[in-house]
Amino acid sequence: MRSISVSKDFSGAKLWLRGSVLAIVAFLAFSTIYAVGLEPMVYLHDTFHDIRHSTGFPCH
Repeated sequence: MRSISVSKDFSGAKLWLRGSVLAIVAFLAFSTIYAVGLEPMVYLHDTFHDIRHSTGFPCH
């Protein structure tokens, strides 16, 4: 019977890739929060108004 060994290789390339993915996700998350919650432009406010109230984010 053969056994399969799974090893976790945390080489520099994999760590760099994970860091890059984390940075992109963080940027998208903060951009979304800014666009939905903090942008003062009227058309964005009207577009996201119902989303703001349903998530409990104050907008008035």
